[in-house]
Amino acid sequence: MDPLMIGAVTLILLTAFSFSPLGLGGGALFVPILHYIVGFDMHLAIVASLILVWSVAIGSRAAHEHDGFTAKKRGKKGIPTAVVGAVIGALVAFMLIEHVSDLVIKAAAAGVLIWVIARAAEKLRMESNGEAEPPEIEVEGEVLRKYRVGCFAGGAASGMLGIGGGSVFVTIHRQFLGLDAHKAAGTSYIIESWMVPVGILTHLFINGTAGDLAAEVGNPLYILLPLVVIGTAWLGAHYAIVHLPIKLITIGFIAAVSLSIVRYLLDIGMFIGNI
Repeated sequence: MDPLMIGAVTLILLTAFSFSPLGLGGGALFVPILHYIVGFDMHLAIVASLILVWSVAIGSRAAHEHDGFTAKKRGKKGIPTAVVGAVIGALVAFMLIEHVSDLVIKAAAAGVLIWVIARAAEKLRMESNGEAEPPEIEVEGEVLRKYRVGCFAGGAASGMLGIGGGSVFVTIHRQFLGLDAHKAAGTSYIIESWMVPVGILTHLFINGTAGDLAAEVGNPLYILLPLVVIGTAWLGAHYAIVHLPIKLITIGFIAAVSLSIVRYLLDIGMFIGNI
């Protein structure tokens, strides 16, 4: 295995470990790693990222359920619209990459990541100031409508950008439903574990990456890696829930996502400079 691949695998596992307590699939970093380091084109990077995101969701969901940090009945109400959003997001991604430019995807990803950092920083500020979390509320009536719209947005972001949509799901779980950080994360993984495979199948069906993916699967590394990611995500979520303050994890998350934003913006800046 060449040094670049070793570095990519190391970064993927570190991402799975560190993102798993936060309700995030890690696609915000998986796509840049697969695109810039491994060398996948944007279509294949999105599909491969979603496979890794699904692995993170499976492992992290198991850990959160084991430790009692999920709100299953609430989360299940958001699954249908999240799935629809993932399909539409995948279709939009295909149209943009084929008929416009993958720079549109990168610009959209940078925008979402900037919003994610802003929300994470706001939560960090609230926790540092000792501000109380809002009380948990039931998902019904107007709250249910807003929740489903939010889940649709998270699904669309997932299908379009190759992420898990957890940045959206965690935010609406905390703001709309009043869930604490751990329960918001665990509930997000319930949605992601059902939604992400639909996004994967949609991409494989519409953009012709099935053949490319099948060729890559000939490498044993690509078969074993998702399984290792499941275990890494379970370990990261379980360990963090028990031992690490969410504040420390959030700071690391902000730093890691900032690097992805910088890389996307460099590509966009280079493109603009060459016009």
